[in-house]
Amino acid sequence: MAKGRKRGCPVNIRNWLVEIQDKSAVSETWIRIYGLTSLSRTVDSDTEDGSQTTDIWSEPYVTKRNGNLSLEGNPVVVESTGERDPGQEMLTDYADLAGCDGDATLRVTDPYGHSWIGDYIVTSHESASDENDETESWDLEQVGEVEVQPYVHITSIALKDGSTALDGALSLTVGGAGKIITVDFTPATSSNKRFRVTNSKRSVCTVGSITENGFTVTPVAAGTSTITVTTAEGAKTATLTVTVAAGT
Repeated sequence: MAKGRKRGCPVNIRNWLVEIQDKSAVSETWIRIYGLTSLSRTVDSDTEDGSQTTDIWSEPYVTKRNGNLSLEGNPVVVESTGERDPGQEMLTDYADLAGCDGDATLRVTDPYGHSWIGDYIVTSHESASDENDETESWDLEQVGEVEVQPYVHITSIALKDGSTALDGALSLTVGGAGKIITVDFTPATSSNKRFRVTNSKRSVCTVGSITENGFTVTPVAAGTSTITVTTAEGAKTATLTVTVAAGT
């Protein structure tokens, strides 16, 4: 749960990552669920006071935890195919199954890279709409304990043009196409891959189309600018000197 949130209260899910495992794939494949707007999680514990039967235990201890997860969002359609978001579709498919057949595995990651994996029975799915909005909601019941994932710290980052490493420099031409720059994390399994980008001279080039994996640099005018990428976790940095030449 996000720090400062009371148990059971919805959290703003904008920077959270919720994925569902595709169990039909040969290898472990996670499908991101897009369009989510809120997440609520509750956890209840069953306890047993062992001191009633033995002097070893002086305090109650947890024998079982029960949890519930509620997800809500807006329907998403993939532009290239016109089909519904695969993650939402899988959730709904599980809701249509009865009992244990509706057992889905979800991985939930908060904005700081802390994540857990849990098995959930998708107990219900509802669609609603009014004159302003359409919503989808799913209720899930936790099965067993969730598995908290190890937190992997970032050691360094590098900037790449596709799969080619950039040695701190990028050359562009006025009127030419922009470049998609990839932010490469070491180790690749780093838990928190959030970053911010600064640009020393926007009159020379612009930075846009920032995604989870990188950003686009577009030439504007002849000159030189320095782009700096800084990670949210550990403040690791990588710089790129962008030289823009005049067009012919």
